[in-house]
Amino acid sequence: MKIEIDQSGKIENTSKDTVVAFSNGISASILMRAADKREIQKIFREAGKSQIFIYKLFAIMIFLLVKPHLNKISEIIIDNEYPGKSGVVKDFLMRKVKKINPKFHRENISFGNIGKKSGAHQTAYKVFKGKNKTDKILSVNEALKNLL
Repeated sequence: MKIEIDQSGKIENTSKDTVVAFSNGISASILMRAADKREIQKIFREAGKSQIFIYKLFAIMIFLLVKPHLNKISEIIIDNEYPGKSGVVKDFLMRKVKKINPKFHRENISFGNIGKKSGAHQTAYKVFKGKNKTDKILSVNEALKNLL
């Protein structure tokens, strides 16, 4: 199964929640509350890694979103949210994916422009706007467990 992934509410915008969602026949979403993002950001800032927190948290949200479906996913296309940083996101994501599914190939993750008509965009946007419920809320503890 090939899936598309989109984000609503940028991670670096710590005054708003962030939703990451996928879609293709089935769909799912994960949400992180603004206050929890600020807490994670503070930890990274204190460690002198304030910029990398954005890309690592994005990768963790994607990983936790797709993890239950990894055995069915053949290809992941991620919206190009952070041009020039796709490699960082992909590297961190692949480290997590390989622990669950060692046969999943790096080439099966790509970045592209996911349009507003995409099911992934629709899913993320509706959860972001409060029109639909999310499938999972990412806590600070779970995020840190996967980030560190």
